[in-house]
Order: sequence, then structure tokens, then C-alpha cells
Amino acid sequence: MTTKNPQGALALCALLSITAARAQTAPAVAWSDDLLGEIVVTATRVAQPANQLLEPIIVIDRKALEDSLATDVGDVLRFHAGLDIGRSGGPGQPLALFIRGAKSDQSIVMIDGVRINPGTYGGAPLQNLAPELFERIEIVKGPRSAIYGTDAIGGVVNLITRRGGPTGADAMLGYGRYGTGEFSVAGHYAAGDSSAEAALTGQRADGFPTFAADSEDRGYQNLSGTAAAATRIAALDVGAFYWRSTGTSHYAEPVYTSDYSAFASFNPADERFANSVFAVQASGSVTDNWRARVNLSRNIADLRQGQPDAVDAGLGRDYDHTSRDTVDLQNDVTLGGAQLSQVFTFGAILSQEQTDSLSFATRYSVGTHAQTYYLQDQLKFGSQRLLLAGGNYRHPSFGNHATWNAEYGYAATEDLLLTVSAGTAFRAPSATDRFGYGGNPDLRPESSRNFEAGIKVRMSASQELSFAAFENTISNLIVSVFNPGDFTSLNQNIDQARIRGIEASWELRSAPWSLRAEADLQDPRNLSNDSQLLRRTRQSLTFSGGRQIGRSEFGVDLLQSGPRRDIDVVSGAPRRDGGYLLVALRARLAITPAWSVTAQLDNALDRRYQLASGYNSAGRAIFVATRYSFR
Repeated sequence: MTTKNPQGALALCALLSITAARAQTAPAVAWSDDLLGEIVVTATRVAQPANQLLEPIIVIDRKALEDSLATDVGDVLRFHAGLDIGRSGGPGQPLALFIRGAKSDQSIVMIDGVRINPGTYGGAPLQNLAPELFERIEIVKGPRSAIYGTDAIGGVVNLITRRGGPTGADAMLGYGRYGTGEFSVAGHYAAGDSSAEAALTGQRADGFPTFAADSEDRGYQNLSGTAAAATRIAALDVGAFYWRSTGTSHYAEPVYTSDYSAFASFNPADERFANSVFAVQASGSVTDNWRARVNLSRNIADLRQGQPDAVDAGLGRDYDHTSRDTVDLQNDVTLGGAQLSQVFTFGAILSQEQTDSLSFATRYSVGTHAQTYYLQDQLKFGSQRLLLAGGNYRHPSFGNHATWNAEYGYAATEDLLLTVSAGTAFRAPSATDRFGYGGNPDLRPESSRNFEAGIKVRMSASQELSFAAFENTISNLIVSVFNPGDFTSLNQNIDQARIRGIEASWELRSAPWSLRAEADLQDPRNLSNDSQLLRRTRQSLTFSGGRQIGRSEFGVDLLQSGPRRDIDVVSGAPRRDGGYLLVALRARLAITPAWSVTAQLDNALDRRYQLASGYNSAGRAIFVATRYSFR
């Protein structure tokens, strides 16, 4: 939605919050923290127990990350319903995440609150994010542009690096099928108000053929690390952190027959990547109930292609480069008491981005200065909760865009929370959308409107059940239209896409059991031609279960995913990829309190399936790792 008066939306939020605060309220009913009440920051930018949030959220903790023995974050996310993964080959190959059917570039991915989506091709490099570096992952579903700016149509993923714990170190070493090896070391030191930590992980894999029609393995190497330090200076908490991932992905570059009807052969190719984030932060109390924070960050995303045939033809090697400097200002004001409490959050996100790219002999260089101003009001009055948020995003090419969220929750009993919400989101076309290969400078921004209703039931202190129904309508959806006649494509806006769905989840954490089940039914539809959106499934079911037996633990992860609509990788004709069932088995033995061995059998049924038409996926594979803690 474009507006000439973005301040109007913010003023309306403030007016509504004051009106709600003055309303007569019922006595407070506790929907309190318990064994499932992880503290979450991403949903509202304010730390709160997950089970008190009005927003749908998934939290993946450190134990789940360790148990997965996954090469990248995508292999962790796939075992949660409503998070579809598209992958173009093996380890290190491009990976797309569809949250509730939204495109990969319609969701924000952050590390410790710093956006890492590149300004060129949009989707974050999830295939290069090693789970060993992170303490937890928070995924918020639904529109969040009001407080995070452009791209948050499908949701937000925040990867939080390993912090805290007792002073000491730990190490991991693992090896498995496809020549996959990994090592990881991490350490933490604390003294008084100061702390420091660092983690390093290295991965390599011989891989397997990228394309189903190919026969040569394509490997992958990745060296990643984080470092952080924090201290207190007078009344200020200050800190800094650094993340870097660098390596090489090998893949196949197909050579087509003269009529583009088949692959004639495959040439070896590779891409070298380097992604990094550096951030410094300071926060402190302005008054007893007002806390302010400033975060200064720089994000670099660099991708360089190794293409011998392109060099021989005098075209030069393709590359994508993004550098983004961001200032993130946030203020939190807490008011009220037990019967009526209010958290008022306001701030600004100011970014300066430079993107440079060369792809298929198409080159561009674009600088973008964007601004997001937001305010959010959260009220708790008796058994009721209200969240109102408004934001204004300013883009130099697309002007002002106002977005908002309105959410209401009612604790009908101590164990039953009812929620309804509505919100809008916005995505400015990326530089590649507009000026890259297939680019269209006349593209219009995408916008969305989402409605949702949900129920959270606390069945016991260790067991929860939740349901949600949603409808997300996206206007001016950007799609790439392929022309098989001359083998070119052009980015275009379509009228509308609509994604309707229902979700259910159940979780139990009661020693010695840990169980979780999730189900998602959705209809991701292109309304311009009444077709299913590409690479999104209409149904998915996941189950994760684990049981402790003495010093051992055994577990299973299941994923049942329905058929997907796709485009044939050779002809560009529509096709339908069948559904699949994945089963992963795991076992862990604590040899001593400090030393453990874990084994994972992935795709235990050895299913053959494709996450992108014409591209291979991993078969049955075992991976074994050992860990030792010096803490």
C-alpha cells in the first residue's frame, strides 16, 4: 500500500492503544511460563516467553541442532511443517525456503538480529549456514514488515549464535556418506560483567551429481566461524560479534543440444562464496522504565563463479556482491502494573546498500539508501492482550510504503489462549529482479494482506497443543516467465497469489520422552491462472520423537510431503513432482558425562525424490560424530 501520509498509520496505532488501555478489564488470568516457555525475541523485538506470544513461532534449540548432525540449516528446517525446502542438488547448492508458501526472497533471514539477505538475488544463503555455530533458531510466521521493513511477507528467521554457558570449550568431529566430514570447536570465557566466546567449524563433502542426468560427483567446502565479546561500562552494556562463512561449491553446468531439447553434456563449474556480518551494540536505561539500544552492522555477501567456458567466450565470470551498512535504533518503554501493563517499542532501521552483479553478460551496479520507521504497542489488561504495530518503509525508487499489524489474544482460561490477527507486508524488487538477467526495471513492489486465527492449549506444564488458520493474499507477485522459444526469461508482476492454510502442532517434553508433531494443509495458488505456485506442497506432516534410556537416547524424525508443481529443467514445460516420505533415525550414547557419540541415518528408507525438477537429492546416508566437552 502506497501512502502520502505514512505518519497517519502510526498515529492510528497510538490512538487505538490508548483507547484499549482505558478499557474496563477483567481480572488477570495467568498464561505463564513453564517447561515449554522458551524466551523469544524475534516475534516482537522484545524478549518474551514463546507460549505467551500472539504470533505463530517455531523455536529450534541447541539440542535439536546437535542431534540433527545437519550440514546446513535447511536440513534442520525441513522437519517442520509449513517450511518447504527447495534444493538444486547436493551440499552447498542453492537452497530455497518457503514459509507458508511465500517465496524464499519474501522472508527475512537474520543472524543475531542482523539481516543477511543479499541485495542481489534476494534469498539468504541458507546452504552455507552451519548449524554447529548457532545456539537456537527462531522462526516467526506471517507478515513482519511493520517492525523489520521490506521482505517480511512470509516471516522472519533469526539464527542466534552460541553465547553464554560455563567457562570452557567443547569439540565435535564427524564423518559420513558422500565423503562428508565436519569438525567444530567452541569456547566461552566469563569474568564479572565481561565475556567472550568463539566458534569455528569446517565442512567438506565429495557430494553427488547435481543433475539427475549427470554422473560426476560435485563437492563442497565451507569454513565458518563466529566471535563475540561483551562487557559493561558504567551504565551501558556494550558488545560486538563477527560471523564469517567462506568456501567453494562445485556443480555441473549443462550444455544443451542445438534445439534445447536435452542436455548434451555437463561442464564442471564452481562458485566461491564469502559471507560475513560485523556488528557492535550498546544498550542502557534512559529512565527506570525506558531502555534504548543501538546496533551498527555491516553485512557482506560475495559470490564468484568459476566458469571456464564463459572466460573462453570472453564474457567474464559471473559474480554477485552486496555490502550493507545498517543502523538499528530501538527504544522500549514499559508502563503499568499487574492488572494493566504496556510495552511501547519504537525506532528506526537505516541502511545503505551497494549491489554489483554480472550474470549471463548482464551487468549492473546499484546503490540504495532505505529507511524503516516503526512503533509497536503491546498491552496486557486482565485476560486480554493487544498488539498494534505500524511501520513506514522508504525506498528511493518506490517511495513510502506503510505496513501494520493488529493482534488480539484472550485467555479464556489459565490453559486456553484464543488469538486473531491481521497484518500487511511489503517487498521491494531486488536489484537482480530489476536489472539482472531477465530483469524488468518496470516491476512494481509486492504487497500482502494476512488474516489469521489461532488456539493455544496448555494440556500440562510439559505439553501444548496449537491450531491456526490463515489467508495471505499477495498482490503484484513477481515471477520469472520462461520463453522456451529463445530460452530467455523475463520477470513480471502477476495480479495476485493467495495462500490459505491450516496448521496444527503438538509438543510434549516430559522425561524420558520428547515428542513433537506438526501438520500443515495449504493452498498456495496463482490467481491469475488458477495454478499451484511452484515448488510448494499442499500438505506436509512432521514428527520428531526421542527417548532417554540410561546413558543412551534414541530418536526418529519423519517428514511426509505432498506433490509439488515445478518447471522441467530442460524444456521449461510444467511438470509435477511426486510426494515423498523421509525417515531419519538417530542414536546417542554418553560414554562419560563429557564424551558422547551420535549416529544419524538419514533417508533411512532410501527414497528417491526431487526438491527441484531434474536435480538430485541425497539417498540413504549415515553420519557419525563424537563430542567432548571441557566445561
